[in-house]
Parts: sequence; structure tokens; C-alpha cells
Amino acid sequence: MGILQVPIELLLLFPNYLHNIEDFMNLSSTCRKLHNIYSDVFPRTILQLAVASSRTFFRPDPHFLIAATVRQVSGWALLTPSNTETLRQALRRGVHALLDLCVSKAGLTMTDIRRLHASRFSLLNPVSDMIDACAGLRWLSTPNFWEGGVSAPATISLEPTRSLFQIVIYGELFASSVAAFLHPQLTLPRFDHEFRMEYIKYCIPDHGCGTYGAWDGCAGLTVYEIGPYADPDNEAMIPRHDYDQEGLDHLLSCRTWEEAWAEVRLAIGPDFDSEWRQELWCSAVQVQGLEGLEMLRPEGVEKWRPRLEAMRESIERLSCEEKPKEYWYGRNKSKCWESPHMAAEILVAGGSKLGDERPSADDPRFYLPPP
Repeated sequence: MGILQVPIELLLLFPNYLHNIEDFMNLSSTCRKLHNIYSDVFPRTILQLAVASSRTFFRPDPHFLIAATVRQVSGWALLTPSNTETLRQALRRGVHALLDLCVSKAGLTMTDIRRLHASRFSLLNPVSDMIDACAGLRWLSTPNFWEGGVSAPATISLEPTRSLFQIVIYGELFASSVAAFLHPQLTLPRFDHEFRMEYIKYCIPDHGCGTYGAWDGCAGLTVYEIGPYADPDNEAMIPRHDYDQEGLDHLLSCRTWEEAWAEVRLAIGPDFDSEWRQELWCSAVQVQGLEGLEMLRPEGVEKWRPRLEAMRESIERLSCEEKPKEYWYGRNKSKCWESPHMAAEILVAGGSKLGDERPSADDPRFYLPPP
């Protein structure tokens, strides 16, 4: 019996037994009949096959596929407190646990995958190159680096593509929380600042987060001995920390990055005189996930203009009573807001400017046992 004589209900089961997305694409492109049969495969099956190919076709692994699906998980998590707690626990176990949750709660279509691969060339690679020029090897290779070649020389360890996806994932997770602050009359569900810190601490691991943060003892900064911080005494595992928060702190505050986003905002309207409105406006523009990177590309602002104008008008309409709460951390009083603000949260979590005194490794607050 040839494959085309197999009953359709059995053919529909074939994808569950394939090794990866490449096998599925080869099978579905064999002939028109199979193409039609597999044009509407269950999205979760497609995602599972994509995960099996993540180190080949969806790099960086696992960030690429998390960025593609975590908005679905964010929406699911906001439905109930139980779902929110499930996401919190996944975040604490790190990016691989977050991908596992995405696989169990989200899905992809082949149309999504084609769109994602197209975005790699139109969006991801150009913005990654921009990050490389701001804080990556291209930046470090600037002639006379320490003698005035760059405006703020520093020893930074940053992998541009991974850092870009860390920013994108933050936007995919918390764009809905931005919308909740812009439309308080709708009482939309949202993640609070302590929940967002779970993503910063555990999915963007950093040595500074596990030392200054835990030692400082502020709410939202406790770092548990879990996920990327498990077994802190094992020196062989030290590379798991990297210095991603330190690198992002530099990137998000560097002149080139700030000026690129300022150009987007000024194309819509002037800066706000009120500090809290301006901070909310700055963050709202940047926390839009993967699609939001279009704003940094030629003609991208025009595509986003209706949405950006609506955001700005919403911020203008907010009353002082609807101002997001402020939270102050550390001895030097670093500030973050109840509304999403990645740059401020990265600064607080890393603790790079919270104080000068470094804790001892045997301090009981250096890391805390898992809750």
C-alpha cells in the first residue's frame, strides 16, 4: 500500500511520530494531497517539532521559540492566579523551563514559522547588528577604545542576538501589562513589578543579581538557589550566570540605543514635561515585543503610527491619581515603577549601582534555599 492509500485519519497522526520540523516540511511538500492534509496540523504539534530543531533552525536556543510563543503563555497566565503562579515557577527555573511551559500551553502554525524566518532578515539581524555596534564585539573593536574611541568605554560581556531576544521576550510577556496601565478604566489583568523581576532575575541570569540583589534584601530582589542559581558552590557552573544584566544595563542606557527610540517617539509627538508620563511613554513604545522592532527600521514608524498615537493619547488622558506607583531599591535609591520598565528593572536586579560593599559568599542572604 502506498502512502497516499493510507486513510486520512491515520495520515493525520504521522506528524506525532516525526523527529523534527524538517521531517514535517519534507513530508508535507511531497505532493499536493499531503500538503493539503498537513496545512492545518495542530499548532502544538508544530511547536513540538520546532523545538526538536531549535538548535539548528531556531537559534538562539531556546530564546527564539520562547519569543515566538510566550505572548500566548502570558495571556493564559493572566486568566487565573493559579496560572500566574505556574508561570512564576517556570520563570524561576530559567529559560529552558519557560520553553517547556510554552510547549505545553502554546502553539505555532507553519505560517507563523515562515513569518518568523522572514523577520530574522528584515528585523532581527539588523537590530542585532545595531546592538553589536552599541555593546558587542564591534563596539569593543572600536579603534582607540579606551582613549576616546567610544563615549563610555567599559568591559562588557554581551552576546548581541541573545540580548536582543531577552528584550523581545520581556515585551512579549509584559506588553499586555503596559496596555493595562494605559487603559485603567478597563481594569485589565496585569503582572506587578515583583513578578516581572522574576523574569529579569532568573531568565537573564547574572553574577551581580545573585550577590548584590540577594544581599540587599529588598522585596522582589531575593534570589533563590534554584534554576540558573542552583548549586552556587559548583565553580564549573559559573558560566551559567554570564553577565547578561550588566550588558543589558549598558545597552539600554547607551546613547545610540536611546537616540534610536527617541527618534521614534519624537516622530509621534514631543516629550512630556511630566517625568512619570515621559517614563511611561518611553517604556510603552519599547515594550512591544518582536513586532515592535519594526519601529527601528525604515518606514517602521509609519506602520506603527496609529498605535503609537493611541498610546500617547492614553498617557495624556491619565490623571495624577492613575500614575504608576514608584518603588525605591538599595542604599542609593534606584527607582522602578509598577508599570513595565525594563531598563530600571535591570539596574535594580543587577545591583550594579545599589552600593559599593560586596557581600561575603557565606552571608546567609547570598542565596536563599528554594521556597
